[in-house]
This record gives sequence, structure tokens and C-alpha cells, in this order.
Amino acid sequence: MASGVEKEWRQIEEEITCSICGDLFTDPKTIPCLHTFCKRCIERSIESNNIMAVIVCCPLCRAPLPQDGIASIPTNFTINRLVDIYGKYQMATLKASVETKCGNCEENLPVITWCMECEDPLCHDCTEIHKKMKAFKLHSIVPISEFLQNPKQAVATPEKEEFCKSHTKQTLDLYCKTCSSLICRDCTLKDHPRENHDFDFIEKVVDVEREKIKRVTAPLKQLLERVRNGVKKIERCEKQVDIESEANIEKIRATYGEVYKLLKQQEEETVGKVNTIKTSFKKTLTVQKESAKFLESQLVSSDEFTERLVTVNRTRQLLTYNKWIENRVDELTKQVEHFSLDPECKPSDMIVICHHPVEFVNDSVCDVTSCLPHLPDCTVSGPVVISDPVKVTVTLKDIFGSPVVNQSKDLEIRCNKKREFLQNTHVEEESRGQYHIWYNPKRKEDHSLSVYWRGLEVNHEEIKVSMNIRDYNKLKQEVKIIDKYGPTNKKLDRPYLLAKGPNNELIARDNSTNQLVVFDEHFHYSHVIGGASSGNGKFQDITGIAVGKKGYLYVADCMLNCIQKFKLNGEFISQFGCKGTANSQFQSPWGLKLSQSELLFVCDRYNHRIHMFQNEQFSYCFGQHGTEPGTFNQPVDLTLNNSEDQLFITDNYINRVQVFTPKGQFLKVFGNFTGVPFKVLRPIGIHYTLDGHLLICSNATHCVLVFEEDGKFISAIEGTYQGKKRFSKPCGVVMMDNGQILIADQWGHRLVVF
Repeated sequence: MASGVEKEWRQIEEEITCSICGDLFTDPKTIPCLHTFCKRCIERSIESNNIMAVIVCCPLCRAPLPQDGIASIPTNFTINRLVDIYGKYQMATLKASVETKCGNCEENLPVITWCMECEDPLCHDCTEIHKKMKAFKLHSIVPISEFLQNPKQAVATPEKEEFCKSHTKQTLDLYCKTCSSLICRDCTLKDHPRENHDFDFIEKVVDVEREKIKRVTAPLKQLLERVRNGVKKIERCEKQVDIESEANIEKIRATYGEVYKLLKQQEEETVGKVNTIKTSFKKTLTVQKESAKFLESQLVSSDEFTERLVTVNRTRQLLTYNKWIENRVDELTKQVEHFSLDPECKPSDMIVICHHPVEFVNDSVCDVTSCLPHLPDCTVSGPVVISDPVKVTVTLKDIFGSPVVNQSKDLEIRCNKKREFLQNTHVEEESRGQYHIWYNPKRKEDHSLSVYWRGLEVNHEEIKVSMNIRDYNKLKQEVKIIDKYGPTNKKLDRPYLLAKGPNNELIARDNSTNQLVVFDEHFHYSHVIGGASSGNGKFQDITGIAVGKKGYLYVADCMLNCIQKFKLNGEFISQFGCKGTANSQFQSPWGLKLSQSELLFVCDRYNHRIHMFQNEQFSYCFGQHGTEPGTFNQPVDLTLNNSEDQLFITDNYINRVQVFTPKGQFLKVFGNFTGVPFKVLRPIGIHYTLDGHLLICSNATHCVLVFEEDGKFISAIEGTYQGKKRFSKPCGVVMMDNGQILIADQWGHRLVVF
């Protein structure tokens, strides 16, 4: 029985031991995560972590401690009491086991009982006095043997009175509801006055607080159940992971068994070849080494003979051998000169036959992907409503979930109507196992697609593509007006140009600040780029902007006569075009257009020609001043059709649009549009839409005209400005990926969304 009692007390000792210092708790404090530590341990932890600028956390569960420090952490009175009881139990057991005499009187009689309240051992006389005295009437007295057999009953004894730390003679018999703390009567006079604090006797508030704690902690059981269920799910998942991992490992071992055999065979063959060459080379080197050693011995003996002859005073011998020595030196010199002292083979010669062990991948036996009848995992992504050109993203993985790379040549996409419906198809591997397939449909109509790998269809579901064709005759009502930007709602001033970013960002020019204003895909203000100046990243007069699919922004400045390149976040990268030959220099660059392959076309307005740059380097230019078809009179903007085989250019002073190939071959001219209710006067901005239409800003007639690619008039887009159905000199137009059309209404100081 004694061993069982000792075990229980050891358990209590573990509960009242601080995990930081390893000693019994001293002024125990319970932090919000319900772990308890000594006050001094927490203070030291806070001090050391504050020095290192580290957030103080619980050492057991890493939950953060309160930011306001140790003052807000409550004392754990239960632990405090257990520490006191444990200490007195140790004293009691010591008295009972060693002295077995009462220490409360001078009679030194044997101990027979234990007072739970006084926490003292008592002899027979002291026990009787305890029972008779009124002050000890409510004290619980148990036989010492019973107490030693069941020490845990000490925890359930009535609470001992606690005294106030500020007023040590006063008991804590009041509870301040405002501060949620125990106080004494003297505390109510200064620190907890009735005017600002609500307090009452402990006996009156304890039941209310007990019920409150019950209500607050009621959800804990449900939370505990949820957590336990979560733990069970995680454990089940762990088992499933183990099962599936073992299955995959078996598959891998089975699949790569042949690979290992091939590698082992290749290793043995390669090592054998190296050893053969090694043996041959060493034989050659041995002969060469022996010859060199023999020559070395001749040189040594001749040198030693000469040394003795010179140092020893033998005049006749010196004169006798002097001619022989000269002949011998000449002979040895010739031997050394004719003898090759470089090895006849080098270590690098042996690397020639050491094949790279990864070459086995090219073997059909070991090509994991070619061993499969089809790719088991092919995912296809892309918007349901997609533009022209269409982009389909394909992800390929093998049976082990690893990306399948270098498959661009084996991938193709087919239209489920007719295979020849698609044109200009090409495949790019964007990242490991992810491919982009681009194509242009011959007709602007809805269709469906399938993806094929090595002639096998691999997509699990039909890919439906809607071309998102708009009815421009119904394009009458504005959807949104953008006339302010920035945190201070700054007024947009004479917006002249528009461009669309790769993630559907909108970029517009603000004239008063010479900045580019960037909006996100929802037309919320993001940031500005540049400012009025002449340095790198600054502007004097912005006349052209374009953004490529890689996210680089190009800006033309007609005053600085250059193109500047930025990241879309505004970081300046470089500038070009201001220096070079006469053909490559600008005289007021205006409109810009980037192709899918990042070729940059620039309108050189006052030189009446078009420049093409590749990787910021001038490539060629075409055009000259004139009024005949194929010549220009101040070209100001240009655009490419979706298949990028036609370049549309607004010829501002002759009121026409001319069409060229990207290489500069003249194709046709749009000028006298038949059946058009609005004249094309001073055309500026031009944009080729996702669904194959031309939008032309007719600046002098204050509207945007919509044409088909062949010049057939569709409709006119008119805004409402100052009560009239007109814009006020529209200059820029762009279509977003979702089909919304934005028009820069210059003198209306606004962007209009349709």
C-alpha cells in the first residue's frame, strides 16, 4: 500500500513541477492556452525574447502569450495549494516515519491524526483540543494512517483563506467584476472604488460566475468531439497514404526493375571498356617511364662524375676528360630534346567512352511514357468563353504523378467538327508537364475540341469553346464611366491612350501628370507609372503604349523620340530607338503594337513610316510620305489581326486605314466606306477585337466605328456627352478579355465602358 501512496504522490509532484525550471511551482501563472509556469520563468522568457525581438510563445504548444505582459496572467490558486499540501505532506511523512512525535505540543506524544485545515499532524491530546475548541470546530481530522493511504483527499478539503498581497492582514473575501480579480476590503478604498468598480462578496458572485464558466465552456465538449473526429480522419488518411505509397512503390520497383538491369549492364560494359583502355595506356606509359628512368640515371651519373672531377684537385684528370665531358653533355642534351616528356595518353582520353547513364531513357524498353497505352492523367484548362486566338492549357502526368516533359511534338488539338477548322496551331511547353496549345479558328463560331497525344485522345471531357461574339448593333448603353483615380479621387485629364495587360489590367494615359494610370481587371485603381521629366522612367509626351504577353510595358514618347520599357509594376528596364542609323531613328514615335512573338511595330509619325524592333533592336522599316495607296501622311496607330498576317494602320491626314503584311507589303486601303452614316475623319486609335472586328476612333466625327475585316460597316458606337449622342474626340479604344469595350474620350476626360 505504501508503494501505491508514493506513486500517487509522485504523480502529484509531476503536476506541480514547472516544465521550464524543473522545480516545484513558485507563484504559478496559467497562460491563455491553460499551461502553467512559474511567474519568474515567464518573466525571464519575456525579457530574453524581447531582446531578440521575438514574439513570446508557450514553450509547450507555441501559443502566443498576452501582449500586455505578466500583469494580465492570473495566478493558479489550485496549483499553489497543491504545492503547499505537497510540502507539508513531505514534512508529515517525515515526522510519521522518523520522529512519529507531535510537534504542536511539548508532550512529544505519538502522532495519531492529521488536520486537513491546519495541515498538521496531531497527537491524542492535540486532537482532543482541536475537537473541543470553537475555532477548530469545522476542521476535518482524519487518522494519520488513513491520510497516508489516500493523500489525494487533501485536494478536496475546504479552501484555506487567502490574504491580500497589498494588504497582508486582510483576507480576499471580495470579487471585483470590473477587473475580474479577488480583492480585500482595503482595496475598495483606493484601487477599486465603488464609483468605477462593481464588486461584491465572493459567496454572492461565485454561483453566477460558476454558471457563466459553464456556459462559456459548454462548446468545449463539441469542439473536443470535432477535434477527435478530425484526428480519426487524419489517422485514416495516414493509413491510406501508407497503403497507396506502398502500392506506388511496388509499381515503381516493377517498372524500374528493367531500368536497373539496363543500368547495371551498361555500367559493367562501360567499366570493362575503361579497364581495357587503362591496361593499354598503362603498358604504353610503362615503356615511356622506363626510358625516362634510364635517361635520368645517365644524367645522374654524368652529373656526379663531373661534380667529383671539379671539386677534387686532380688537374691532369680534369684536362684529360674536359673534351669528353663536353661531348657527353651535348649527347645528353640531344637525347632530352628528342625524348617526349609529356605522357602519350591523358586522363581525359578515358572519358570519351563513358556514356551518360541517363541515355537509357531513349531506349524504348525504359521509356516509362512510351510503355503506356495512353497517358493516365491529362487535365485541360481554359476559359469557357475564349477569344481568338484560342489558348488551351494541357497538363500531362505519368502513372506516378510526375510531369511528362518534352512532349510538344507529340501533342495536337483537333476540332470535333472538321480538322481543317483550325489554323496557325502551335504548342509551347510553359513549364514542366504544362503545355499551351494556340490556334485560330477559320470561322467565328462555337465549337468543341479534343486533345491527342501520339494519336490517342487523352482529354476526359469535351472542351467546349464559345467565341463570345458581340452584337455591335445593340451596343448603345454605357456600363461604367471611369473619370477619377487614386486614393484622393484625382480627376482623369484628357485620357488619350489605352492598353490591356496580360491579366486584363487596364493602362490609360493621364495628360496633366504625364503618367500612366494602371487599373486591375475590375477597373479598380492600382498604381501609376512615370511622371513629367526627362530621365529614365519619366515622360514628356506619351503617344503610344503596348503590353506584351510576358508583361512588359512599352511606352512611346514623341518629345524624347524614344521607346521606354517597364515592368508592369512600374520598374524601369531600358530605353531604345533614340540612337542609331537614319533609318532606325524616330521623328515623333506614336502608336505601338506587340505581336504574340514580342515583335514591336512603331508608327514614326513625321517620318511617315513604320519601324519593327525585335528584342529592342531595330530590324527594318517601310513606308514613305505621299497620298497614293501604300504611302503615308502621318500614321498614328496600328493593330494586327488575330492571325497576325495583316497590319492595319490609321493614316491620319488622309482619313483612311491601310493594310500591309507585317513585312511591309501593301495589301489594300480603307477610305471611302460605302453606306457609312459617319465619315472617317482624322482616324487615330484602332483596335482589332477578339471576335475579328475593327474598331476605329473617328476623332473629328466624335464616334467609334465598327467594321468587319474586309471593310464592311457594322455600326457606330456613340457616347453621351453634355446631352449629345457623341464623344468629345475619342482617341483610344481596346477590348478586354471578357468582351467589354473601353473608349478613351479625350475631351470628356473619361473612360467609357460598353
